Amino acid sequence: MQFELHGFKSFDELLAFHCAPALAGIKPANLVSCPTVSMPVVAPLLTVYTEQFADRGIAFEVLCHCTARTLILVYQPRQLEALLQKHEVSCYLKELGYKTDSVHSLLRQLGSRVSCSNDFPHEIGIFLGYPLADIKGFIENKGQNCKCSGYWKVYDDVEHARCLFDAYNKCRDRLLKAVAEGVPLHLAAAFF
Repeated sequence: MQFELHGFKSFDELLAFHCAPALAGIKPANLVSCPTVSMPVVAPLLTVYTEQFADRGIAFEVLCHCTARTLILVYQPRQLEALLQKHEVSCYLKELGYKTDSVHSLLRQLGSRVSCSNDFPHEIGIFLGYPLADIKGFIENKGQNCKCSGYWKVYDDVEHARCLFDAYNKCRDRLLKAVAEGVPLHLAAAFF
């Protein structure tokens, strides 16, 4: 199905651009924003993607929505669960008021916080696989004084972050190229 969405020719292209690392399995999750008005077209596609990517362990979930935007999380439940169960991460989420260790429950709580907040809750970076030290650094520095930035602002291990940024960019470029050549997203992502 072809349609214009944020300047992309298809939903496959939009997901390839914003979610390639999660689709390729090198990142626990990516987030993509869609106009809520597009959801009558997008929702059936999410159902199709859920079926097409199920055997690869990738899930598609509406995190939250308002009248203007719908946030869709593309994630690897097992990888995300392993990340969220790390002692330092789970303790930090509990400090922030999150309850339970269930991935689905934590995602519901995150979605609620995003919906109810005038500010984006910075802990969303945990769910997206950003290093906890960088999330804490961002909060402590109010987004200032970072050592470098790319997919997130880096306050700790610059070399590691740059390697990840490079891997994410290469992944995105390869997936975009395949989709532009007419390869369906689920088949293009299977090459990783």
